[in-house]
Amino acid sequence: MACHHLFHHPQTPEEREAIVNQLNYCRRIGDGQGAMIALVQLTEPCFPLEPDAEGAK
Repeated sequence: MACHHLFHHPQTPEEREAIVNQLNYCRRIGDGQGAMIALVQLTEPCFPLEPDAEGAK
């Protein structure tokens, strides 16, 4: 499964850890916009599209 949202949501623990690391970096350097994007990635629910009977998404 893959996330197809504008702001990619983590699908694995490794992806989540990478976003948390990015959030911490943004906070450290004072990048408010980057921190907001990381928070959106971490807080929004992600329900990846499932293919229909014909395989289309």
